[in-house]
Amino acid sequence: MEKNLSLTIISPDKILYQGKVESAILPGAVGYFGILPGHAPLVSQLDHGLMRLKIEGKEFRIAIDGGFCEVKNNEIRVLTEGGDSEDDITHDHAEELLRDIEALPHSPEKEIQLKKAKVRILLHQR
Repeated sequence: MEKNLSLTIISPDKILYQGKVESAILPGAVGYFGILPGHAPLVSQLDHGLMRLKIEGKEFRIAIDGGFCEVKNNEIRVLTEGGDSEDDITHDHAEELLRDIEALPHSPEKEIQLKKAKVRILLHQR
């Protein structure tokens, strides 16, 4: 049996990740779920959250802004509205974004922006 999964994470702006992973934990619309090699075919809606990837025994994390994933034949394809890796945004910048968003008047858009900012802060917490 294959020991790795092929993963592609695509946003409208860029390819966030493309390569092999040993496992992936994704933020599903009803909770987090894991994918290992040999997983049954699956299509799922994703929520704002952290994807946790195991690559060569180490954890790598990517914040995503919802979307969809497809799992089939040891391949995971993720389409997301946006995302950042730990290297894309610093903790200080994420906290600054959160403060700026919290200062905005209440609106449905503000709630979405708050989710995005909070997930970026989680990127740097262990």
